[in-house]
Amino acid sequence: MPTILYSLRAIGACIIVCLSALLSACSDTAAPERLDFQHSGNFLAGRLLLPETPGPHPAVLFVHGDGAVPWDAFGYYAPFMQALNKAGFAVYSWDKPGVGDSSGNWLKQSMQDRADELAAAAKMLQRDSRVRQNDIGLMGFSQAGWVMPRAIADQADYSFMIAVSGAINWIEQSEYMTRNRMRLEGASEVEVLTALNFDRQLVELMRKGAGYATYKTFMSGAPACCRDLMSEDRWTFVKRNFQSDAREDLKKVDVPVLALFGDKDLNVDFAQSASVYHKILSQTPGSNRVIILPDADHSLLPTEKERLVTAGPAFIRRLLAIELYGADAFAADAVDVSATWASNIIDPAP
Repeated sequence: MPTILYSLRAIGACIIVCLSALLSACSDTAAPERLDFQHSGNFLAGRLLLPETPGPHPAVLFVHGDGAVPWDAFGYYAPFMQALNKAGFAVYSWDKPGVGDSSGNWLKQSMQDRADELAAAAKMLQRDSRVRQNDIGLMGFSQAGWVMPRAIADQADYSFMIAVSGAINWIEQSEYMTRNRMRLEGASEVEVLTALNFDRQLVELMRKGAGYATYKTFMSGAPACCRDLMSEDRWTFVKRNFQSDAREDLKKVDVPVLALFGDKDLNVDFAQSASVYHKILSQTPGSNRVIILPDADHSLLPTEKERLVTAGPAFIRRLLAIELYGADAFAADAVDVSATWASNIIDPAP
């Protein structure tokens, strides 16, 4: 199965690259400029997109979710980046460690490591005369919901935060996703409870600091629902981060926040996340807005039926739709809402 999945990703990426080349002649978006930096021994390959208007410009740093993600998330970020560019913002993003032209291994990172890497990227941009050093905001996706609040809590150099489908608690999110996956597969309630119980046993194994050999032995007795074996790197990554919870860091966020969720999100408990954001951010300074978009999934793409967002043919089709239709591929003006909100927080005019 992993081999098939990697092949599908490679084929999908090839199709998207070819389609991008065909459509680039029709695009008025400036080509990204290569701009790299180093952090924690890793060489990180980044891209900077500058508006056509005179600078210096406010900037938005893009913060990835889970997985081996290149700077543009295989084209998923493109409409957001283009809308922000058009509004007058510079946009910066980079290949995760070990992805594309970057060195290292993203699976060896904690959420704190990722927040520190984000700070290094921000400091690099602050030294660029084309960027307004005091006007750098963040836009992040899914797992970035743990990274961005930590980064803002650590330092006061950021101007705003846009969180897309941000989770609150790693363990609770995992249980939410397991329950939905099992339900979509037609599992009985007994089977769902079996899967959840197995997940909790895995958590206890992590709490004890079990090594990979112990994990593999434990998995030999896994029920039929739960036999997908993590790689050693993935096991270490999850063990390092499974206790992540955004609540305490959100309490320290003192900049304006826009939080976007889809009401068909089966990956992250959107209702819980939106409620936590409302409750905590109402007690913090800054202009904050929480929006739940109707008929939108975890990636804010429109859907009339419930679905998990995972790698595979279905997601490749959605990436192709984004390449073809741009911002119109997303639900309920999600792209324009983000760019307009950012423009209201920071005036992009030089």
